Amino acid sequence: MVVTKNRLVFSATAAVVTTVAVTSAGVHLSQSQTVFRESPKEVVDEVWQIVNREYVDSTFNQVNWRAVRQEYLSRSYSDKQAAYKAIDQMLKKLDDPYTRFLEPKEFKSLQIDTSGELTGVGIKLAQDEETDKLTVVAPIQ
Repeated sequence: MVVTKNRLVFSATAAVVTTVAVTSAGVHLSQSQTVFRESPKEVVDEVWQIVNREYVDSTFNQVNWRAVRQEYLSRSYSDKQAAYKAIDQMLKKLDDPYTRFLEPKEFKSLQIDTSGELTGVGIKLAQDEETDKLTVVAPIQ
């Protein structure tokens, strides 16, 4: 059998395309199975873990955060909506207006609403040399 250069290139291209297609399907399937297997209790625990790892105040605003985890993981959740409600309650224990949970639909809506936009208070700060306090110097326009 004579293998021409064109046939070799075609065979190599077909092999690469097939490999990419199979790999992509496998990755997509793995991700969807992972999401599907995630129980409502795992969602509650994942949120607790994120707050435990990322929360700025190491005292958790004087809340026994480990006890909160035990309290919420000892419950049963019928579906993700029940878990979302529990997450809201759990985060309210921190009494922090800046820590909140967005359900996936709310988060997606926020991403769409704020894509490409800058947000902030728009001020320029300087440190007072005498008092070492920050003061507003000017608004940023």
